[in-house]
Amino acid sequence: MHRIPPRVHRTPSAHHRALLALLLTVVVLLSGCTTDTSAKSGPGASGGSPSVGASSPSGAGRDLAARYHKGGGDPGVYGITYTKGRGGSPVLTVWTRKRSGYGGGFDDFAKTLTSFLAGRGVDLAQGCVLTVYGPDGTTLHHYDTTLEQAT
Repeated sequence: MHRIPPRVHRTPSAHHRALLALLLTVVVLLSGCTTDTSAKSGPGASGGSPSVGASSPSGAGRDLAARYHKGGGDPGVYGITYTKGRGGSPVLTVWTRKRSGYGGGFDDFAKTLTSFLAGRGVDLAQGCVLTVYGPDGTTLHHYDTTLEQAT
């Protein structure tokens, strides 16, 4: 007779935990996206002219964008910053050379960006606020995937 060996319980590896975190992030991003303009925040969101901050990322923001490119991210992105927002969720700001935004490709862009940032230790478990500015500082996309927005 053939004997079946006992199963060994293994703890999840760091790779598995990272994959699980990424999947959770994607679910949160896709379930809570809004295009409601009344939810806009950040420079230029009020409809007035954008501030200098909306049209020019800091040196650290340009450096992070360069690392994003090396990791396979969109080469049109020239600035990425993130800070803690309400409730501790990250507020992501992206500057792109695309004049009309990402259109139907926005989901792929957002997945690539959040995957990159999660790999850098940005905690996206509670969602995030993502604002994308064009080269002239206009708001191209604004998505709020925080748990407050998703409910």
